[in-house]
Amino acid sequence: MRTRRVQGPREHSVALADPDPRSNPTTAVGDSRDSRGHAAGERCRESDCPDCRWDVRRLEFWLRGRLLAAGAEDVQVDAAFGTHTVDVLWRKGDRVCAIQVSSAPPELTRARVLTTELRTGGCSEVLWVCPPGFWTAQLPAVGIDDFAAEGCEYRVVGGMLAAGPGGVAAARQSACELREFITGWVAEEIAFGCRDEHTGGWATVTDWERHTRTQAAVIARQRQELMNQRTALALARKATRDKTKQLLRLTHRLERAEIAAQQQADDLAQTRRKIADHNRVDATLRLTVASQKTAIMHWQLITWFAVMVIVTFIVAGLVLK
Repeated sequence: MRTRRVQGPREHSVALADPDPRSNPTTAVGDSRDSRGHAAGERCRESDCPDCRWDVRRLEFWLRGRLLAAGAEDVQVDAAFGTHTVDVLWRKGDRVCAIQVSSAPPELTRARVLTTELRTGGCSEVLWVCPPGFWTAQLPAVGIDDFAAEGCEYRVVGGMLAAGPGGVAAARQSACELREFITGWVAEEIAFGCRDEHTGGWATVTDWERHTRTQAAVIARQRQELMNQRTALALARKATRDKTKQLLRLTHRLERAEIAAQQQADDLAQTRRKIADHNRVDATLRLTVASQKTAIMHWQLITWFAVMVIVTFIVAGLVLK
């Protein structure tokens, strides 16, 4: 592979890949034919394509050169890290960062597991360089538009965030140069962060500060709203308790009123029964009095008749004398 020497800002000697892969007569690593990469603009996404592997290999060495030029102290390609082999591993001070390059869309589960294992093993940051897609928001990844870019002018079209008008980080609409991203990343001016519970992205530290301030303001406002809601809820609960106590008192009073009403109803029923008994006794007495009056009248008639007979006999006796 033809290379050219470039002096970085820290006077490192950097080897950059030839930007014109089709002029290189060498054979890609792991390929049995003379693969020299795709032409610019082809955007092949086949994982087993020899030209894609050549493009990925060229990008790995290009990343090595850019990292050294940006100030990385040590950069290794196909470096062993624990039980894994990472595509690019670089160090600067206490920072140990890994880059995984994939010209095909990465398998999310495997990528997440590998990222977690690398971080657990001591890797400070992990960067995935892959095609743009929904996966760039679910991994610490940047989406490259063309892995066979003309003159190695790789452009990042996915995975980048920028602070919106409200200060909240949102997907960046414009593309940026990969070399600018690498320079900002090594200088710790660009960092990965979580945008929400499930997605994240890369943005400048300034944008993350604005995002954090906005989120802090939102959290403070929501906390105040929550306190207000808790106060309103406490007042509502107190009012409910008061209403419940009042309802219990009224229910108790109603129960006592029902008991008194039942007692009065029982007393009224008993009085009605007594009145009915008195009415029956009165009717019986009235019948008895009526029958006695009839009997007295009969006896009076009989008495008068007897008196008349006696008087008649006396008068007749006087006349006959």
